[in-house]
Amino acid sequence: MSNPCLKCPTDQSCCRELHGLKINEAEYTRLFAGKSDHLTVSRKGNLYEISSLGNGPCPNWDQQCQVYGNRPMDCDLYPYTMGNVFEGDGEVYATYHSRTECPLTAELLGPRENAEAMIRKFLTETYGEHCKVTVRYDEGAARLYHLARRAAAKAKRLLVGEKA
Repeated sequence: MSNPCLKCPTDQSCCRELHGLKINEAEYTRLFAGKSDHLTVSRKGNLYEISSLGNGPCPNWDQQCQVYGNRPMDCDLYPYTMGNVFEGDGEVYATYHSRTECPLTAELLGPRENAEAMIRKFLTETYGEHCKVTVRYDEGAARLYHLARRAAAKAKRLLVGEKA
């Protein structure tokens, strides 16, 4: 499987700055359990949310993704991003958006229907067949995410400039 991200002009910053990746227990066990000393791991219901310690790279990153052909659903979904996931009695509701800083978004972004199907399958596997799954595209979250990322990047540039 060819990794189109290898031609990324920002050196795959999404993998180099792993933050808020949503995975299920099977993905955690398969890809991250032995690497937890490099991660901040929080569990929210049936989902894990992981980030690299110290804003470092994904522990599966070594000049390229070492698990690309078997990566977590949330990575495969990119440049769509899973947003909020709410659990209730026999129900799970998830949002997703497509506002990322990925410079290859136009090339990589597939149809929303495919993204929704991928998320629905992931949540059904995570919560069980008995669970009602609702997935919605969230334009408001997309704008908020984009603004937050721009503000964080600007703050980082300012801090680096002050230290230089």
